[in-house]
Amino acid sequence: MRDIYLKEFKPESWANMVLLYQERYDQVDPAVRAKVAKSKIPKEIQIVLLPDMGEYLLTWMDRKVPALGNETPSDYLKSEEGTKALKAAILRMPR
Repeated sequence: MRDIYLKEFKPESWANMVLLYQERYDQVDPAVRAKVAKSKIPKEIQIVLLPDMGEYLLTWMDRKVPALGNETPSDYLKSEEGTKALKAAILRMPR
């Protein structure tokens, strides 16, 4: 799955998504933002996912996800290519 997502990754699409979600992220409870900020989740991924997932984001990062080939999002973050693949997968998530 990583290879498929990696081929799809477009930095400009990701940057646009981050900009789109920044305002919603800013409206998330500051205590929740602070709790998630202590994690190893990259800030851009927090900005895009936290408004919809809330604190569940912390749990989701360590759950095996079928759409990620039954790997965890945290597994994807162990390399630069994996991080790009995860961002591409996040862009595909229904909103």
